Amino acid sequence: MDTLLADYKSYYKARMDRYENDPLFNYSYQSEKALSEAMDSCQELIEFKDRIGDLNIKNAIALVKDQETARLAHYTALQENIRSLGPTWILEKIDTATDANDVVTISMEMDQKASIAISIDGFIDSVYGGLIPLLENLEVMERAEIPAQYEQDRQSQVEGIKTDIKSTITDLHNQAKDWDATWQLNLDLVWEFRHRKKIPLSDEMLQKRINELKNYL
Repeated sequence: MDTLLADYKSYYKARMDRYENDPLFNYSYQSEKALSEAMDSCQELIEFKDRIGDLNIKNAIALVKDQETARLAHYTALQENIRSLGPTWILEKIDTATDANDVVTISMEMDQKASIAISIDGFIDSVYGGLIPLLENLEVMERAEIPAQYEQDRQSQVEGIKTDIKSTITDLHNQAKDWDATWQLNLDLVWEFRHRKKIPLSDEMLQKRINELKNYL
């Protein structure tokens, strides 16, 4: 056997072997196996040109499918419903790729689309990162027991906090609508796991703050 042909057969077998029995790379293993078998069937190296067919593009697709399947499983386990959109959309479309450029384009476009969804979803962070602390400050100020001569100052600070709450909500809407013109503040989202896990309040206290915040919407 020609030495160069033997080297190529060894090369493609080594590529196949690195994925064998690896559950994270099942698609890649099958793809590399097909390539290795195609090469192994050649009696001369020139034959591979005809036998490779579309195996190279299938190989690129297989790797993307393995990577995105793993990424989807990771985000699903974390209950990151929005972050899982990227790998979901890529997996739905990647099989339509007909060349290497398609593989790259599909992956980039779907990830970009998902990034916008993630950014929009992130606006809910302002509820527990900005609005709830303002509500807490408001409660402290409204309940404060102070000498009568400072009552006017207290009322002024109460009104100032209420104004801050309203302006924060207005600013939030203005920023979010730069991304999505139909966006509305959906307070129910705070209960979804990806957001709820970030809020160090009991369910009872969180519901109390949400109810208070509804008065400003």
